[in-house]
Amino acid sequence: QPVSSRSPPAATSHTAATMGRTQQPKKGLLLGRMVLCLQVVAIHLCMRSPSFATLRPQASSVGPGGAALMAAIGGRRALPVAGCQLGAGGVGGAGSGKGSIARAAAPGGLYPEALQPLPPDGLELVWEGFAGLIALYAIMSVNEYVYHRYFQHLGINKLGFARAIRGIADLPTYKGDGHVEHHRETLDDMSLDQRPHPELDADPFRGTAFPWWAFCAMVTAVMGPSLPILGALGWSTNLIVVAVFAATLAHTMVWNALHPNMHGLPDVPLSHGPPSFVFKGFRDSAIFNWLRVNHEGHHRVDGAHANYNVCMPLVDQLVGTYVGEVAMQEVAQEVA
Repeated sequence: QPVSSRSPPAATSHTAATMGRTQQPKKGLLLGRMVLCLQVVAIHLCMRSPSFATLRPQASSVGPGGAALMAAIGGRRALPVAGCQLGAGGVGGAGSGKGSIARAAAPGGLYPEALQPLPPDGLELVWEGFAGLIALYAIMSVNEYVYHRYFQHLGINKLGFARAIRGIADLPTYKGDGHVEHHRETLDDMSLDQRPHPELDADPFRGTAFPWWAFCAMVTAVMGPSLPILGALGWSTNLIVVAVFAATLAHTMVWNALHPNMHGLPDVPLSHGPPSFVFKGFRDSAIFNWLRVNHEGHHRVDGAHANYNVCMPLVDQLVGTYVGEVAMQEVAQEVA
């Protein structure tokens, strides 16, 4: 009887231990499934996030099972979570099909082949091209305005920071490139009353044309801001270099077809600078007539403090230095 009285507790203890060992694998399996669900939710959230909208897995890292899983959670884009990749059997190693988690070999826990950006579609390419051209035009208009106003018209000598630099470095006042003298010998009808001046006498176009060295200087000046700005808009470095070179060449050829001619000087040959003959046939067009009238206003307004843009109108209109057409009789009345 004592033995039989002690047997039931022993049997009960053995049964409890057996049940505990049986439930542990079930708990582990349940925990694994919960982790798997959390990973699927994390993939879903990453897929919905705008920050990862341009990321997609490649076929080498996502098999049929993985593609089905991503389709089930509502999209085609996903980011590998915690260094995991989607295998052919779903979540797991490539072709494993066991739902196990395979670590990527790359440092940092991200599978590199799954981080390839999507190529831009047609609309994005059109937007990048249009925005880049607008930005390039604005850069060139600013460059033309700043050079004409602050260097050719010596406006830099009036700026406080320039005076401070001259004082610190003991530099002389900037003398310009003969453009002020060009204004002095330009009559109201745009013809030239040529007066002796060393810099103008040495130039057959008396400071009205772009020589090749000035073209190279302008390419450099435009290239500086264009590289970061157009690069941020998605343009490649090679495309930016070609575009800046071509746009600056077109700009200087328009200038050389317009400016010397309106002052009664001959066309610029290829040996001197960007040739005039390329746009010579457009001199009677509406665009060239507007540019001519705009530049006449620059010469006729008091102090030439207006219409600094010659071929790239924009900044004058934005900063308030555009005055439009200034007729000869108006100037004659003011002088009288």
